[in-house]
Amino acid sequence: MTPVKGETLQALSAGIKAEAAAYVFYITAAAKAEASSFKDILAKLAHEEKEHFHILERQHDSLVRSEKWVSTADILKGEGLPEIPEDMMASHRELMSEVQDAVSVRTLLEIAYRLEEEAYGTYSREIARADSEEGRKIFTQLAGFEQGHMRVIEELMVRYA
Repeated sequence: MTPVKGETLQALSAGIKAEAAAYVFYITAAAKAEASSFKDILAKLAHEEKEHFHILERQHDSLVRSEKWVSTADILKGEGLPEIPEDMMASHRELMSEVQDAVSVRTLLEIAYRLEEEAYGTYSREIARADSEEGRKIFTQLAGFEQGHMRVIEELMVRYA
C-alpha cells in the first residue's frame, strides 16, 4: 500500500467542513423560506450535502485505516446518513447569522452559490493533486456534484430573483 498524502487527508477534511457548512446553510435557509417550492428545493440540497458529507467522512476514515479509496456507490449503499452534531453546527454560527440577516431570496441564493463554488474549487484543485486514479475519480465526482448544485442555484436565481 502506498501511504496516503497528508494533503489528501487535509483536502478531505476541508471538504467535510465545507459540506457541513452547506448543510447548515440549507437547513437554516429552508426554515426561513416562505415559498414551499423554494423550501423543498433547499431541503433537497441539504439532504444532498449530508450525503456528500457522508462520502467524504467515509473516504477519510478508509484512507486513515486502510489507505484505500472506497467507491461512492459502496458508500451510498450503507444504511442511513450520519447526524451532523450540534457542535459542528455551532462552528458555523457566522454563516447561520448571515442567513438570518438575509433580506431577500437573491441574498440567500448568492450565499448558496458562494458555498457551492468554494467546494467546487476545493475538489477541482484536488483532482490534479491526487496521487491515484481512485482519488482523481472521487474528487471528480465531488466536483461534479457541486457543479450540479451551482446550476440549480443559477436556475433558482432566474426563477426567484
